[in-house]
Amino acid sequence: MILACQAILTDIPFVIPFERRVNLFRNYVKHDRKELNIELTGWMAPVSNVTIRRSQVFEDGYAQLDRLGPLLKNRIAISFVDKYGQMESGQDGGGLFKEFMTSCLKQAFDKNLGLFHVNEENLLYPAPTSYASELEQLQLFKFLGRIIGKALYEGILVDAAFASFFLSKWLGKRNYLYDLPSLDPEFYQSLMFLKNYAGDISDLCLTMTVTTEIFGQTTNVDLIKNGSNINVTAENRIQYIYLVANYKLNVQIARQCSAFFQGLVDLINPRWIKMFNEQELQILIGGLQVPIDINNLKQFTTYGGVFDEHHPTIVMFWNVIETFDDSQRSKLIKFITSCSRPPLLGFGELNPRLCIRFAGQDQTRLPTASTCVNLLKLPAYLDEETLRDKLIYSINAEAGFDLT
Repeated sequence: MILACQAILTDIPFVIPFERRVNLFRNYVKHDRKELNIELTGWMAPVSNVTIRRSQVFEDGYAQLDRLGPLLKNRIAISFVDKYGQMESGQDGGGLFKEFMTSCLKQAFDKNLGLFHVNEENLLYPAPTSYASELEQLQLFKFLGRIIGKALYEGILVDAAFASFFLSKWLGKRNYLYDLPSLDPEFYQSLMFLKNYAGDISDLCLTMTVTTEIFGQTTNVDLIKNGSNINVTAENRIQYIYLVANYKLNVQIARQCSAFFQGLVDLINPRWIKMFNEQELQILIGGLQVPIDINNLKQFTTYGGVFDEHHPTIVMFWNVIETFDDSQRSKLIKFITSCSRPPLLGFGELNPRLCIRFAGQDQTRLPTASTCVNLLKLPAYLDEETLRDKLIYSINAEAGFDLT
């Protein structure tokens, strides 16, 4: 029976409902933690204590955590230094690592760093440049693989979306021509034009090469031996099309993807994620692209201070949230948890649970949030209009992380 179940998970995992496979993934992680004697609850001694400057989160994280490798599965204690060089107050019970991870990935995915590009749908993939394939940058890709692995291991949602051809690499797959639209739909259409071109192909002046960037210079790379001297013809155009697609989707980013995958598997067994396809893997990483279920959110929300579900301010809060559109609800969830999408299996999966805490009675104060512990600090506003205006201002400005 066990062997039969393993065969199903290996060969035809999609006959098992997605939610059950998510639970199975969580159980794999739980078993791994048990095997490594990593405590699931309560306080445990951190494997490393690191100090991170808010202005240099990615650089400091890489410098201090990259050496840990698979030990990143353990608890890491984070202390932040503010822009004035002062140590921020607050003791890390695990939540500050989530705040670190969110900031670290935001900086890593910034286009100015040069590691990632985005396609037309704003989906991330490794930059296909010579710079991104240099040894120093490959080490950064490996570190990022570990950070994403840590997020999957801890069940922390990442507010980022990846191109499907890049996710295929996580699953150990090779990309083909039909994957090209997820990189460049316009380029894909140009290849389809060539495939169906009824005129004289020699008029297009193509050779068996592809144009790429190497150390800042545009150059032609041979797709086959002596390709620059071989014209594309009606007879070899199919070969040319598939070679170009292979270069764009596999060859050009091979080193970047390999480095990222090496980091990922330091924390995540490849077998665990091969239960999912690319779309499901994105959901596992970043949550569901569905409207926020207010009833589910309300069911699993806790309260702090003088607040409870019957407090007038809390009643007004839920009345206001009911009037929010989907975009505003997503912004609210991002403001509190750092991710705009709901957890895979509902808000009961958040750890710790989303909490709304009493933040005094100052009617001029804005709501603030501590995303590291999924906490909204809400003043006891006296009317719905004030509550609505202050809340909308905060979630649009993304104002408000503090540790008080």
